[in-house]
Amino acid sequence: MLQKILRNRPEFWSLPSESDMIWDRFCHPALHAWQSESLDEHDISPAAKAEILAMFETYMRPAGFWRPFEKANLIWGFRRIPAIRKMMRAAFESVLPILAGRTSAEVEKRLLEKTASNCFRLGYVNEVFPQAKIIYPTRDGRNNVNSLINAWRHEERFFTYDVPQQLHIEGYALDRWKFVLPPGWRDFTNRPLAEVCAFQWRACHEAMLSEISKQKYSGRVLQVRLEDLAARPGVQFERMAEFLELPYDAYFKALERNLPVVNSPDNDASTDKWQGENRDLIEQIMPMIAPTMRRLGYDA
Repeated sequence: MLQKILRNRPEFWSLPSESDMIWDRFCHPALHAWQSESLDEHDISPAAKAEILAMFETYMRPAGFWRPFEKANLIWGFRRIPAIRKMMRAAFESVLPILAGRTSAEVEKRLLEKTASNCFRLGYVNEVFPQAKIIYPTRDGRNNVNSLINAWRHEERFFTYDVPQQLHIEGYALDRWKFVLPPGWRDFTNRPLAEVCAFQWRACHEAMLSEISKQKYSGRVLQVRLEDLAARPGVQFERMAEFLELPYDAYFKALERNLPVVNSPDNDASTDKWQGENRDLIEQIMPMIAPTMRRLGYDA
């Protein structure tokens, strides 16, 4: 949702969605013995950094380029259909380099980048973009794990990896991994689904909290709680605008009354959905997530 909100501002350039097509060239777990998605500043070479920067320069486009695709639902709609997503990605990789020459390298560009797996390799990403400002969205762990459980149960979406280990996850009948691949993932290939989801949520935030505690990120990180954004969008947009050195203008004010809906049929971010959907499962995994919730400022 934050990516969708910010990408349409004229100040930003971006890819149509997550940037895995770039990061995977160097960061895919298969390139690192399927250990995890975790990398740090010691894992990147000058050549890799140069190639990553060149790829972003080739593929990123200004807000005005993506706006017609956004309005026609060609980004968020088609990316949910695997066959069409593959076709569009191939077209994107083929066509954008041809158009790249039309954009002057002299134009100042602010890149907006969002890739979920980067929570495990922020040190790596920081070597590529050492001046970047980081918006760190968080959500109550109970609702977040509840959403992960529901998404793992979806038969057609959210697949990420064909991991080289057979899955025996109780409550999950398929054989492909979903979402992020944290360090220690092999220990959860035979655990109940709720534990897998709790493990993923906890691992993401513990990795982020550990990395952003370093001095080099001082003043560069803004935590935005989804609950606060849903309840008081104006206050949160003002915080983001100040943090990103953007004007708090009519664009943000219009969004206060009409937050975009992404991956949610009811946009219900502020209520305890977990109590009506997977309450028993969430209560069982509370010991796994409670310490991290408290670190993030949530009552647990």
